[in-house]
Amino acid sequence: MRRAAALFFLFCAMLASWDCPISHAAPVAKAKETWAVYWYLCGSDLESENGFATGDLAETLEVVLPDNVKVVVQAGGSKTWDNDLVDASGPCRLERSGDEIGVVGKAGRASMGAPETLRDFLRFCEKNYPADRKVLILWDHGGGSSGGLCYDETHGGDALSFGELKEALEAVYGDEPDKKPFELIGIDACLMATLEMAGVCAPYAGYLVASEETVPGCGWKYDGWLSALSANTAMRAAELGRVICDSYYKGCREHGLEKNVTLSMIDLQKVDDLNLAVSCLGVMGMTSVLEDPSAFYAAFARGAKSAESYSAGMVDLASLASKNAHLFPEAAKAVLEAVRESVVYQVKGAYRKGSNGISVFIPSAPEPDAYDRFEDSALASGMRGLYYLYEPLLRGDFSDEAVQFVQNVADFLNSLDAGSEAPVSTDRPGHSASPWDASALAQGLHLPSIGRWNASALAAGLNFAETANMKLDDHPVEYVEQDGETYACLNLGAEKAALLSRVTFILALCGDEGTPSVFLGEDSDLSADWDAGRFMDNFRGVWGSLDGHLATMSVLSVTDDYVLYEVPFLMKGKPYNLTVAYDFDTKAYRMLTARPDEEGVPPGRGERLLVEGDEITLVLHKLDLEKDELVAFEGDTLTIGKGSKFKEMVLPDGLYAFMFTMTDYRQNVYYSTASGVQMENGVPTIFSLDEEKEEKKEKGEGEKFP
Repeated sequence: MRRAAALFFLFCAMLASWDCPISHAAPVAKAKETWAVYWYLCGSDLESENGFATGDLAETLEVVLPDNVKVVVQAGGSKTWDNDLVDASGPCRLERSGDEIGVVGKAGRASMGAPETLRDFLRFCEKNYPADRKVLILWDHGGGSSGGLCYDETHGGDALSFGELKEALEAVYGDEPDKKPFELIGIDACLMATLEMAGVCAPYAGYLVASEETVPGCGWKYDGWLSALSANTAMRAAELGRVICDSYYKGCREHGLEKNVTLSMIDLQKVDDLNLAVSCLGVMGMTSVLEDPSAFYAAFARGAKSAESYSAGMVDLASLASKNAHLFPEAAKAVLEAVRESVVYQVKGAYRKGSNGISVFIPSAPEPDAYDRFEDSALASGMRGLYYLYEPLLRGDFSDEAVQFVQNVADFLNSLDAGSEAPVSTDRPGHSASPWDASALAQGLHLPSIGRWNASALAAGLNFAETANMKLDDHPVEYVEQDGETYACLNLGAEKAALLSRVTFILALCGDEGTPSVFLGEDSDLSADWDAGRFMDNFRGVWGSLDGHLATMSVLSVTDDYVLYEVPFLMKGKPYNLTVAYDFDTKAYRMLTARPDEEGVPPGRGERLLVEGDEITLVLHKLDLEKDELVAFEGDTLTIGKGSKFKEMVLPDGLYAFMFTMTDYRQNVYYSTASGVQMENGVPTIFSLDEEKEEKKEKGEGEKFP
């Protein structure tokens, strides 16, 4: 519980005994304009398990609000509350003004994840708390563009989808209000600075403030930005957005959580141009899909793997466009310019250098349900370029709607090129000429080729490659001698490599029979020639460890500056993942935050630092030979000390197995044959396990290894 919570408890106790709001002399107004903050506070398990919602309410009590600033809160969605004002019987409405806080109503047994609940709260606020300038804040978990936000744990985790958020806003303000009702919409939840969220919010606010990355438990710093607003109620929305971002970063730094956080302010007036740029990128990709769908999706995924990425399939939009610029140069350039124009301010940590303020969802073939949820977000927001781009991969072919979308984009760009701003279609992706050269973009799209989008061309279907028939599994490994050293080489050739999105390796400790037994995890430290389809090990005989205890590692993302890994462990019986960064400049690891890893729980705000005194148990995996599957088991238990570090450790002497992993365009994973790595006095020697076995058989030594 944060320091302000104690003050909140004191106030709640006083309220309970007096049965009336706290009152003192009213503060003097700082400006004529009035401000109202409508705060939709869904506590969920963040409140019931950690008291985070109460902590943020408590922060507001450190600020004396002038009489022209009011904060109206609807708090609900949690099984228990750490204060006496709110309970689990249903959402409670609070008014925070001056230095008072009090209950002003109840919303029955409503779910905070239902659109009508948000609708009714907004109507209540508009009727009872109108103001010249208004801010809407949505608080809770967030699940990115394939998820939602405001997960009510009293209603089975019911959450607001993007479509339901739009439904609630439309019900109160219409679909295109003449005057935007909010200066700013802020989302104090994980993974919500998305293209689709910007599209949903654009008709209703001047700016969107949200995070591409997960948000730690401390969340926004409410005493920081409310203090600034109270001191200067003449400030404009853009200034308020900057203050929210800066105070958030300051608060995260106070908790030591700033290294991998993000928060950005998006100018929602730029959303049409942003949508047009992304639509053009999508159309360029869709024309490439007609030529060779497998190779395109593999190449696009390779770019996504090297872009700045987050949880729940979210990837930084500008980083994605930049890494894939070779696939569609003009469209990528337009996207980069549109993001620069749209994101007017942002803060980010040292291990989120590649974040540019807006993220997009990259669906995965093994997760069709996530793509179905993404459909709701794409259609609700009107941001459909990337949604249609992935349609064949997830559903087998392009729909009629996708074909019409391509034609609309082509027609609209042609109209801009002709100097006309007249609407081409009510379904067009943009409204006006953009900051980039429309004619250059149209030429880059090769618009004459759009004619191929007809019934006869599509009737033939798309020719997807079947990687299962390409003998990728148990692919043989070659051994290359260079400078007196032996290296394992996976020589696939260009044709097979073109269908892969990723090549990494896994390392395992071998048992007495030379069989991989304990898997240590995955790494990406390879020498790769994608054009030739040739991959060589760069293994140095070291692995990641926490205070000298070997850990399981898996690769989250690889950027030009660092690699992010995930390390599983248990704490008090609950599963967590520790995010660890390997910095290419310092050539060292750095522990970042630990996040709960519970099935069915959205990523995010329970993350924390490992601190002195924490007792954790590392989780490893072993091979069950009978079931031919990996099974998790508990490894070493250790207590975090003041000087605890995650660092490279020379592997103990013994026999290890090294295997290349190949991930295709559909996210199917294949494994090469295993190479042996003999560690002796800190020096690795790599060799063919199969050849070693044959030699030992010939010598009558059986299959045992030393």
